[in-house]
Amino acid sequence: MQSRDGGRGTSPACGGTSRVPGDRPDPTPDAARALSVSGYHGRPTPASLVVVHFDRRQRARRAAGGLAGFWGAMVVSVFIPIAHFVLVPSFFGMGIWQFVRRLRRAELVRGAHGTCPDCGAEQDFELAGGLRFPQAVQCRTCHRGLTLATREAA
Repeated sequence: MQSRDGGRGTSPACGGTSRVPGDRPDPTPDAARALSVSGYHGRPTPASLVVVHFDRRQRARRAAGGLAGFWGAMVVSVFIPIAHFVLVPSFFGMGIWQFVRRLRRAELVRGAHGTCPDCGAEQDFELAGGLRFPQAVQCRTCHRGLTLATREAA
């Protein structure tokens, strides 16, 4: 589904439905990727992953942008005495690595979406450390520490 942000549709990883940024993701993901948010009080609440899906054209654009960024830094680093002996080959290799990596990635996990069990605020949670669970997150409304875990581990 085309969206306002240049064609990138986001959706929960398990719901399989595209959504326009700003809309809420499907609150009922399947059990394989179902998450829960637990806090100090109340029962754990359901959560879901927010995933951005890229088509072939968007992946190519992202890959070219990554390559251009590193190669731009490579051109600038040519003028740095002594350090350019290390920086130029490093930026060249990192640019190629980033290009291949972004070209192959069809979807990207942007975070999780759920409701705080303590204050009831619906919000997006930022994930640190990739998709390792359980993971500590913080409510943006009541500022309490919460735990984001897979439903099996909750």
